[in-house]
Amino acid sequence: MPIYAPTLPPRENLDRGSHPIAVLMRFDFGRVMKAKLGIFFGFLFLLILLIQLGSLYLRYLSNTSVAFSGMKDFASQILTQGPEYQADHLGQAVLIPMWFQVALIGGGLVARDTLHRIRPLIYAHPVRPQDYLLAKGGLAALLPFAIQLPFVLIPWAMSLMVAGKNGPIWTTLPLHLIPAALMIAILAGSVTLGASAMAGSPRAGFGWVLGIVLGTFALGGILAGLLKAKAFLAISPVALATAWPQLLCGMKDPFLDWVPTVIGTVAHVSLWIFVAAQRTKPSEAVL
Repeated sequence: MPIYAPTLPPRENLDRGSHPIAVLMRFDFGRVMKAKLGIFFGFLFLLILLIQLGSLYLRYLSNTSVAFSGMKDFASQILTQGPEYQADHLGQAVLIPMWFQVALIGGGLVARDTLHRIRPLIYAHPVRPQDYLLAKGGLAALLPFAIQLPFVLIPWAMSLMVAGKNGPIWTTLPLHLIPAALMIAILAGSVTLGASAMAGSPRAGFGWVLGIVLGTFALGGILAGLLKAKAFLAISPVALATAWPQLLCGMKDPFLDWVPTVIGTVAHVSLWIFVAAQRTKPSEAVL
């Protein structure tokens, strides 16, 4: 009986299965969830949201309840319902802890791979450097967007339920604040992506993010004070994140005007994506 040479197994079809970007994002998301890094910040954000809802209900009572009719004038003075109040749903009370949360989680997205020298193993698979950047940057931007979204939608939905179109929150508020939340998320994601790419460990990534955020804010404040030009605050991601909700809600005196806000945002996003792209090249796989 003739003996035939063994045949090789068929080549695996690389077109099947999830895209590398989805695989990397799912892996990092699972790692973040297992680390339970957001428990403290989760309680903090929940407390801030409850305070916002309590303020909203106070406005509703002052406008509708006879027992609270005497508070109406007082409430109208301290709880204005104009663009300032609408933009304050994404104010400093939300954005400051958001930056710390982003620094804690986003600072380790790339730095952890650098520390354990696993990026060469990732690139050994059918993963392009741009796939790696999109996966890490997408998750870094998804986190701040997910943090901000409840502060826009939950008070807006509550206002519609208790007062309809006559509630203290604009019925069109999501059209103003969701784009603002998206711009802030892209800004925060790019900053954390670049900072994490420069760091050699997750702790160093946390320090890099805070150093960039706080350092640029201090530098911008010094330049704005010395040169009497508030536009210099646009070098700070914190100032840019504060300005976007105010601009999109139509405040008369926003923290920054449109031109420095747009230029500063584009400059930061471009700079930190460029830094991350250079630091995550296959030739720069390890420090």
